[in-house]
Amino acid sequence: MKRIPLLLMILLFISALFAGCAGKTPDVIESEKNAKVTLETLDWAIPVEIDGGESTTYTLAQAKAHKIVKIYCSYRFVPRSSNTAPQVTTAIFEGILFSDFLADIGYPDASSVTIYHTNESYYKPFEFDKEILNDPGSIITWIQNKKEVIAESDSYVGFAAANGGVDDMCHSIARIVVHP
Repeated sequence: MKRIPLLLMILLFISALFAGCAGKTPDVIESEKNAKVTLETLDWAIPVEIDGGESTTYTLAQAKAHKIVKIYCSYRFVPRSSNTAPQVTTAIFEGILFSDFLADIGYPDASSVTIYHTNESYYKPFEFDKEILNDPGSIITWIQNKKEVIAESDSYVGFAAANGGVDDMCHSIARIVVHP
């Protein structure tokens, strides 16, 4: 009689061991999700809200109508791997001038914008004034290191400013609020 509970426990242990090997852990699933998105398959749309105006959406197709520019930008990010301490790195980002984006949506003279990250529980909204918005080193970006989509991003589109600080780069835009 004492052997039955022991046998059941051994069977449960072996079953749990094999179940753990057969399934995918969350980091593997996230890695596979990101691996499937390439620059060739990428598509994004950014919700844009205008203070006192109508909302719109800005798409990758609209962005591709402009000249692609390249900047070098240092930024801080929180990796999703086991090391969750903030990291600082420098990367090459390519995209369109933020001033081109503002012109496309009809607000080339906007006084400021607020950019929200997809992970609002960790990142506070990014606030940028007219000086940064019109700087030739401020871009809407979706290309990192010449051939990759933006790393660790949920939306695959970001804001990078070569003349901003390491805390002034949004690598996963959820929405943009324009302040005329």
